[in-house]
Parts: sequence; structure tokens; C-alpha cells
Amino acid sequence: MEKYITDAIHNSLRPITGKLTRPQQKAVEEIVRGLFTAGEPILTHLAQNQEVSVKKQAEKYSYHLGNIDLTEQVEALALRKVASTVRKNTVIAYDTTDINKDAAEKMEKLSGIWDGSEGMGGQGYELHGVGVNGLLLGLRLHDADAETNPQTRFSVIERISSALGKRGIWVLDRGNDSGSFYRDLRHILNVRFIARVKDNRTVFLVKTGERLSVKDLPEGRHAVHRMGEKQNTVDPDVYLLIVRTHLEGKEPIRLLTNLKWEEFPDRQIVTMYLKRWGIENIFRSAKVCFGLEKVRVLSFVKIRNLIALIQLVLVLSAHLFRMIQKSTYTLVVAILHVYKLFITQQSLALNYDSFIRYLRQSLPRLIHREKPPPTQLRLFSAPTLLKLA
Repeated sequence: MEKYITDAIHNSLRPITGKLTRPQQKAVEEIVRGLFTAGEPILTHLAQNQEVSVKKQAEKYSYHLGNIDLTEQVEALALRKVASTVRKNTVIAYDTTDINKDAAEKMEKLSGIWDGSEGMGGQGYELHGVGVNGLLLGLRLHDADAETNPQTRFSVIERISSALGKRGIWVLDRGNDSGSFYRDLRHILNVRFIARVKDNRTVFLVKTGERLSVKDLPEGRHAVHRMGEKQNTVDPDVYLLIVRTHLEGKEPIRLLTNLKWEEFPDRQIVTMYLKRWGIENIFRSAKVCFGLEKVRVLSFVKIRNLIALIQLVLVLSAHLFRMIQKSTYTLVVAILHVYKLFITQQSLALNYDSFIRYLRQSLPRLIHREKPPPTQLRLFSAPTLLKLA
């Protein structure tokens, strides 16, 4: 059973490490195995070989992480895993998260970030994530010295939407509420989207031409124009604005979309938007189960590669979790049975996070076996040796 899981991980790594040198391949395999077993991206905690000092192994990992680029290969693997499941109306969630590094001084390319959960600013790194059907398609580290946040966001969506053949409906939080971004989505990227707008956003009703704040609109659907780039001008594009209460006692949710008027009812549009929380759960798993915020390497290139490998273990974990629930193969059914015993003993629910904990317990660290020395040539033939014996 352990061998089956190990082989599944090893086989998935082949497309990632195919063009690397053998020492680089070995280092990547050990880092990935270490992320599964240790649950944090601290290089000294990922050491696998008991015959070599932890410091030397960490130095080896650090050296190889600085000489490779895994981001594109990991993203391509994730796309292959999910592409066949993406349909015309599949929800594709885009969001950002951050790695807070207020205490860091020597890490490269630190920039200002805003921690929404804490409601305060700091320094660290911004990450652009894309999730589809519970699988993390992209986790791109923002390079503040090379691009602005909107530029990175545009390139991430452009790359993934093209790879998916423009299929799916993108859902975005109100932090992306920007007139220029909506035009890019509609006219340049040519994708369908549902975006939550800020409460102070001003629109023009198509029917009456009246100018109103979205918070003053009654519940229901409205055909609207947005404000133009220049003051007191109107964007000629027509959007559908949905205002609907989805939680009792809470403010109604306000969603702007380029979907056709008759394509979906209001309730379904709100439900599709709320699936955006799926990527929030993936971010939480990355931080809680794999210690995303514990990254300590100083080089930006190494940080980028380490984050790509964290994305890889998230993708492989999600893929294994789905596979064991769907397969009828005897060994896979046995793995599912053992996993269910594990969650019963640990008083856990059958979900993605408990499966990661199960993998951590069922995958011991690799044991390195050195090749034995070559057999010494015999001075006498076998019959002679028998006679002497």
C-alpha cells in the first residue's frame, strides 16, 4: 500500500523532472517526499538520508533550487490533471493570498502586502492562485520588481484561460473591482466572469439612464453601464448586475457579470460565485497542512521553486484523494479502507485535510541504500573451492 502511493507520486514527478539532471531529479524527489512527510518547507526538515548530515542535505536542496525553474512544469501538470473536467460553465476561481514575512530582513524582493484576515499591512510576498474543481491550477509568486499586481493577474488569467480553450466562468472577489480589468476580461481575454463589486461602485441603469450607487439598488437583476474612465462619462458596455440576499441578517451580495441576461437565474449566479471559497480552502491547506508561510530561503528564485513544489504536493494530494474514492482496483480500495480506519481512530471527517494527515503518517521517510561494493574475483574455480571446503 505504501509502495502504491509512493509509485503514484514518483510517476507524477516524471513530467516535472524529465529535463533535469540526475542530481536535480534526486533533490526534487526528496523535497517533495519531505513536504509530504514533514508538512513544512524548511529545508533542514526535509532531509531524507540518515547517513548524511541534515545541514549538508539542506545545502544540496538549496543549491539545486537555485538552478532550476519548475513553475511552468508544475502548472502544466495541474492543467493536464483537470483540463478534461472543465466544461463551458465550470467555475474557475481566481484569488490572491500572501506570505507574511515581517520579521525577515534578507529575503529577496520583499514587498508591501495587506493581510485581510488581520486587517493590517506588512511585508512579504503576494501569490496569485487559480482553482478549478478543488484543484490548484496556478500559484504564481508576484515579482514586485518586474510587474504590477494587475499585470501579474492579467498574465495568470490569460495563460490559464488560453490553455483551457476559454471554457469556464471566472469568479473574482471585490478586490479585483476595476473598470479596466472588466474591459480586459471582456474584450482582450474574451472570457465570461462573475465579479463582486464594492458597495460604493456607481452605475447607470440602462433602462432609465439614472445614476445610482449599487448599494441603493433594490434586490433583483439590473442592466447597467459602468462609469467611464473620464469623469462623468459612461462605459458603453452593458453588464448584468445581480443584487441578492444570500445570508439572513447580512448585506445583499452584489455581482457584476457579462453573462447573457437569460443564461442563468439569479440564485444560480450567486451559487457559482460562492464556489470561489473553494480556492480559499486550498490556500488554507497550503498554509496549515504544508506550512506555506514558513518558507525561509533567501533567494527569490528558490522561493519561487519551493512554492511551485508546494503547489505540486497540493495537486498530487487532491488527485490521490479523488482517485481512492473512485477506483475499484483492489489495492486502492484497501487504501481507502485503511484511511477510513485512520479517520475513525483520529476522530476526523472524511475530507482533503484528513487525507493529507493520513498520507503524512503512512509515508515514512525514504531509506537510502548504498550499492554494495563489487564482488571480488575468485582465485579458484567453483569445483576447486568445493574440494578445498
